[in-house]
Amino acid sequence: MWRPILLPLTMACFATAALASEAEGGGGSSALITPRIGTIFWTVVTFIALTVFLRLVAWKPLLRAIEERERAIRESIEQARRDRDEAATMIEQHRQILSQARQERLEAVDAGRKDAERLKAEILEEARRQREHTLKQTQSQIETALRQAQGEIRAAAADLAVRAASKLVASSLDETAQRRLVEEYLADLEREGGHAGSSPS
Repeated sequence: MWRPILLPLTMACFATAALASEAEGGGGSSALITPRIGTIFWTVVTFIALTVFLRLVAWKPLLRAIEERERAIRESIEQARRDRDEAATMIEQHRQILSQARQERLEAVDAGRKDAERLKAEILEEARRQREHTLKQTQSQIETALRQAQGEIRAAAADLAVRAASKLVASSLDETAQRRLVEEYLADLEREGGHAGSSPS
């Protein structure tokens, strides 16, 4: 920091000393080596004058430039710190977003699995209801067909019984007795058919 100031001061001191030696009698280069009162005086005066001049003219701009440079460096450091903090914040936000996306994906997979299980249960329940309904319809149709077959069998048996009875007793019974015998036989068949219909299938 002092080099730009010391170099002009040194040059000014040598110039002042040379001028002073020439003013005192021109002793040549030996005047710079041999100390003299005039040389010392003019050197000190020149140094003080140059110092005052530099303080008034150059010192404040130099200090201002140094302060500006220091402020720029400090602002750069602050900006770098802010950028670093912002980058850390963005990294944390991205990490949270990734974690949230991963959680949402897991929740979506779990929801899909639950929906699939619910749909499977509904399909199985509907198949069970349809099977039970089909079984009930089939059983009802079987019972209806069975009752119809029993009725047809009873009617056919009654016809056969009437024919057989008419042939057997045609010679010994009159028409009223034949009718009464047939009615009794039909009543017996009806009773037997009622017992057969009430028995478990």
